[in-house]
Amino acid sequence: MEGRRKEQPDSFHVARDIADSDRRNFARYGVRGTWRVHDRGRSRAIGVVCDIGLGGLRMETPDPIPPARRFALSIEVRVDGVERPRIEVIARCAWHRARPDLQFETGFEFVEMTPQMRARIAQYIDELAV
Repeated sequence: MEGRRKEQPDSFHVARDIADSDRRNFARYGVRGTWRVHDRGRSRAIGVVCDIGLGGLRMETPDPIPPARRFALSIEVRVDGVERPRIEVIARCAWHRARPDLQFETGFEFVEMTPQMRARIAQYIDELAV
């Protein structure tokens, strides 16, 4: 599964109001537990992951995040109350939008990661896909 690209778009993702240019090449999977995203440059939490794939993630944030900017992200993964090894990547904010509940959704594209981090994301995805 690790490097497989989506053959056809999921109807779930197609139904969302994301422009054609924002659709991703890799499938995304909803997370279990709480995956808190930290901006390493500012040493603070900035949001919570909604779904993740090998190419990026979507998260909920209390504040808007400027598109096109790069961030050093550290993702704290906690499943069933157990903390798992973190994911550390460089990601670019691809888009953000306001929601009616005064929260924001933000999409990040992974632009730099070590092979170890890629393998860790792939392992978590394999666990989520079952």
